[in-house]
Amino acid sequence: MTSEQLVASVRDKIELLTNSDENAIEHAEQVYAKSNIHLKREIGALKKKLINLEIIAGYLQFFLPLPSDNPVGNSKSSIPDTSVRQCDEPDKKLSPPVAKPVPPTKGGKKGGDLPVDVSRIDMRVGKIVEVERHPDADSLYVEKVDMGEGKLRTVISGLVPHVPIEKMRGLMGIFMCNLKPVKMRGIESQGMLMCATDVNDRVEPLVIENPTELTLGDRVYVQGYPGEPDAQLHPKKKVWEQVKPDMRVDGAHLATYKGVPWKLKNSPNAVIKAPTMLDAEIS
Repeated sequence: MTSEQLVASVRDKIELLTNSDENAIEHAEQVYAKSNIHLKREIGALKKKLINLEIIAGYLQFFLPLPSDNPVGNSKSSIPDTSVRQCDEPDKKLSPPVAKPVPPTKGGKKGGDLPVDVSRIDMRVGKIVEVERHPDADSLYVEKVDMGEGKLRTVISGLVPHVPIEKMRGLMGIFMCNLKPVKMRGIESQGMLMCATDVNDRVEPLVIENPTELTLGDRVYVQGYPGEPDAQLHPKKKVWEQVKPDMRVDGAHLATYKGVPWKLKNSPNAVIKAPTMLDAEIS
């Protein structure tokens, strides 16, 4: 829009407002108010959908604390003194900082020297023995998972809109175990159930087909990527975020990393797959 067109548009609107009666103005205000209410509802629904998708994808959720009821004080004591003060000893030279020696890390290589690939991800076989809806989040399941550790892990999954609770009970699936534990609406999640997500936002847990009985805690590996997983992934290093784009379900329903199928160490004939999806993301 040129400056002349903008001026003409503003002039027309001013003339329209000048010639409008009170009833027309009141009607316009009501229309705008209703539109604002509708837009707020749409924004709220989109935010909720985004949070659900982020939870399913494994992104951590952070909730800001409620604002304090107490107003911020205006006393001088609460404001830091940022004025420049003259040094008591202007002629004294400052000594250069001395770097402190860094102690050697245990286990050989530093974390930054390790390759960023699927070998860093600790994925194991687990069985959901208990599941219930999260008391404070409609889209979340709270699962108790047996991974052969002698105690149950709590895992929270955003699968309520996608998987009936009956199918969650007794599910034998693959769980990521070295994410940093995080509280989701007051309940700590100690892992993530690995699922496939297609272009239509359908989500389903990966399943394991095996001719023999599975071993709880059996670890996933990918041929060509040796190494032991991190004890716990450091959130700032973004290892999972870098590996995730190459974790996909292929055209034969198989769970893969860079096109190579996932395998189980103690069950080499087991097949890890998405039951119904093809060419889908894994998270």
